Amino acid sequence: MYHFFVPQNQIGPERIFITGADVNHIKNVLRMKPGEEIFVNDNVDKSFRCRIVEIESEVVWTEILDISLSKAELPAKLYLFQGLPKQEKMEWIIQKAVELGAYEIWPVESRYCVAKWDQKSREKKLSRLQKIALEAAMQSGRGIVPRVLEPAALRAALETAKSAGDILFFYEKASAGLGPCLAGTGDRIFLFIGPEG
Repeated sequence: MYHFFVPQNQIGPERIFITGADVNHIKNVLRMKPGEEIFVNDNVDKSFRCRIVEIESEVVWTEILDISLSKAELPAKLYLFQGLPKQEKMEWIIQKAVELGAYEIWPVESRYCVAKWDQKSREKKLSRLQKIALEAAMQSGRGIVPRVLEPAALRAALETAKSAGDILFFYEKASAGLGPCLAGTGDRIFLFIGPEG
């Protein structure tokens, strides 16, 4: 079943309405009709099984059939701090991180990053990455859309993580695997993955 996300102000006691680009997707790409069912998430913790009632030019009206707590989220919040990779690899990393359960993704700029984001293209790149996160969340049935944050310098990223939870670094010569490391962590895990350099 298809998944969509709406802000909480579009959720009523018995009906939910969908606006924006999802209307075109439902109507013209998926060619859905009244009577078909979809899941709608509130991007917090609820999942609504809904039936499409009416499809207008700019809004899709649904009726709520069932409400449940989203079961797609990990028990711990996983914050991915990803060193900026070369070329378009970041898009693939965002997609897979969202599918695997990351709560938030922070691109990290460091001395060894080959890629550099200039100020002119930064906003456009972030917008594109957030769209990829949304599509991956819809595809994998997530309860939330993870945020892709503004790139941070490594030092600032470490300061943020050190005061808030457990920090894990991937290192190619490490003797322990990921499983034993995760066993002793709390409910917030800050995972650092470096760039190719």
